[in-house]
Amino acid sequence: MTNPQQYLNNPNVRKMLDVIASAEGVKHGYNTIFGNERFGNLSSHPNVRKQFKQTDGKMNETTAAGRYQFLKPTWDDTSRRYGLKDFSPQSQDIAAIGLLMQNGALPYVLKGDYQTAVRKSGGTWASLPSSPYAQPKRSQAEIDKLLGGYSSQSQQSYEAQYVDLNALRKKQQPQQQYVDLNTLRGQLQQQQYVDLNALRQNTQSQYVDLNALRGQQQGVLTQD
Repeated sequence: MTNPQQYLNNPNVRKMLDVIASAEGVKHGYNTIFGNERFGNLSSHPNVRKQFKQTDGKMNETTAAGRYQFLKPTWDDTSRRYGLKDFSPQSQDIAAIGLLMQNGALPYVLKGDYQTAVRKSGGTWASLPSSPYAQPKRSQAEIDKLLGGYSSQSQQSYEAQYVDLNALRKKQQPQQQYVDLNTLRGQLQQQQYVDLNALRQNTQSQYVDLNALRGQQQGVLTQD
C-alpha cells in the first residue's frame, strides 16, 4: 500500500490541500470544529456533534473537525489505515492525502490537473462544486479563484520524480552522452541535460531525484 506521507512536501499536493481547506472555510485551521469553533487538544479527533440545517431544509448532524473537516467515522477508518496516532497537523495532512488516493484524485493532483481532482473529490468534501450532498457548496468560479490560474496545461507534473539510471542506460545508444529530461518528464519549463557518468559519481543510488535536478542552471552540460 502506498504511504501518503511521501507526498507531504509535493507542491501540487500542498496546493490541493490548501484549496480543500479554503473551500471548507475553516477559520482556525487544524483546530477547527464544524461551525468554525476552535478546539485545542490535537491528541485525537474531538468527536463533537453539531446540528445544522441542510440546503433542502432537513436537519442533520456532523462531527466534522480539523483543517479538512474529517467526520469521526472517516477519521477512524483513515487513521487506522495509515497508522496515525494523533490529530496533529501532519496526521491531518496525511489523512487528507490518503482520501485523495482513495477517491482517485491524487494522480490528477500530481499531474497538476486540479479541475479533474476537484471533480473527483466532491464525494469526499461537501464544499466542492461536484458534491452530491445537500450542503452549501463553493461555485466553480470560487474554486477557479482559489486555484489561482493553475491548470493541467500550465502546471508541471511531479508524478514521476525519479529516473532509474540502470533502466535508462540499457535504452541508451553508445554514442549518447546526455539524457534529455524533457523527454523523460514531458513538461519541463526549461531544457536540461544530465551526464549519467557524473551522476553516478555523485550518488550511491541508481535513482536520481528530478526535482533536485530541476534546480540546476538552464542548459547545463557536463562532459563525460
